[in-house]
Amino acid sequence: MQLSKIIGCMLLQLLAIGSAHSQNYPERPLRLIVPYTAGGTTDILVRLLQKPASELLNQQVVIENRAGGGSVIGTNAVAQAAADGYTVLGTDLAILVNHSLMPKLPYDTLKDFRGVTMLARAPLMLLIHPSVPANTIEEFVILLKQNPGKYNFGSGGHGTSTHIAGEMFLRAANVKAEHIPFQGVTPAMNALLGGQVQFYFGGTTTALQHLQTGGLKALAITGDAVNTLVPTVPTFISRGIKGVEADSYWGIYVSAKTSDSVVSVLNKTFVTALRDPAVVKRAGELGLNLIGNSPREHDAQISSMINTWGVVIKSAGIKVD
Repeated sequence: MQLSKIIGCMLLQLLAIGSAHSQNYPERPLRLIVPYTAGGTTDILVRLLQKPASELLNQQVVIENRAGGGSVIGTNAVAQAAADGYTVLGTDLAILVNHSLMPKLPYDTLKDFRGVTMLARAPLMLLIHPSVPANTIEEFVILLKQNPGKYNFGSGGHGTSTHIAGEMFLRAANVKAEHIPFQGVTPAMNALLGGQVQFYFGGTTTALQHLQTGGLKALAITGDAVNTLVPTVPTFISRGIKGVEADSYWGIYVSAKTSDSVVSVLNKTFVTALRDPAVVKRAGELGLNLIGNSPREHDAQISSMINTWGVVIKSAGIKVD
């Protein structure tokens, strides 16, 4: 009896210590892992939030770029980290797509992660190198049909929105091209600018300056409405190409075992950071539609979007090379 009382007291003390730590969170800097190289949209968005988030938490948010494996390396680093809220993941749609695309992931997305908040969404544009002899989406489709397999498209890695969008376009337009994956959108964009790949699905964030200087041509954009940043670029739907519905999403995630109290602090921090005037202004300039929802809403999105993309991947026959 005495032993059971001692064990009971020890358990209560441990719970009290854990509760105290949660109440004092954060007590040290946070590590925010971006599973891509620096310079891409994911990296740009997270760095926009870095300053206001650090100020709100009264602790430095340190961004760490861990590229590779179509975002798997960086994502797995968060899955393997302690569930204490000090290691956070900032990533794009790949975390939801890879669940169906890669059967041998080192983690289970639904079991090992929970959502903090969905940050933003944005359309993708079909971008081509200026050397490609096409100026409209119709001309490009004809070109691809006349030269099956001659042209290739780059992506930020297997399972990224840039990869899925390319595969969806090939099937929607009934054309063929080779997929060349890169370790992040920055090297993929550089390959397009250098002519190593002929086309690529990129966001307005990284493409706008190159469109303005003539370094790239934009033929069509995803979504059901013309984007105000690139008003002359038509939607795929308006040109009769249906099924290219790969808008890009970005969110914040933590280990599934992270406490509700810690997740609540992180949610309030990043949602508030999204409302920072400087963030709102810059995001608008980059064509990002900010979201900032609750952990429960984000978790529901995770499940729903995994199911949705699973159907798309299976029906389209999309596979990792």
